[in-house]
Amino acid sequence: MKGLKLMLLGFLGTAFVSCASTAVDQQEIPSVVINAVMTKYPDAKDLDWEIKGDIYEAEFDLGKDDYEVWVNKQGTILKVEQEIQITAVPAVVLNKVKAESNNAKLDDAKRIEIGQKVYYEIELEGTFGDQKVVYSASGEKQDPSVLMNINK
Repeated sequence: MKGLKLMLLGFLGTAFVSCASTAVDQQEIPSVVINAVMTKYPDAKDLDWEIKGDIYEAEFDLGKDDYEVWVNKQGTILKVEQEIQITAVPAVVLNKVKAESNNAKLDDAKRIEIGQKVYYEIELEGTFGDQKVVYSASGEKQDPSVLMNINK
């Protein structure tokens, strides 16, 4: 029985690692990808890089905010996620969230750019667990899957 548990634990660990993205050193990132990020965010600090398929993801700090930027191998920025304070969410979005969530406690927020579109992802603390909701910059509720639609 102990052997079976160890085998299962080993299998689960391997399965988990195989699904994860691959962290890489900046030296392994194409210069066009690095230049795209550093041109838009010249003051980025503590850059960490991952590769997810054909997409490079840079995670870094800029001021007090955390960023994640997805870039394709041609150097096109596909998606930008910026962790922001709830107070930085536009009033039109906050008012809609509050009205549609029965005044749930607003926890974390992100500003997300995909192409020319801007979205806000807000985490709501609820009695039965946390929930994330997504709104356009104009305050219209969105299906969360909209955040996965990036052009490669």
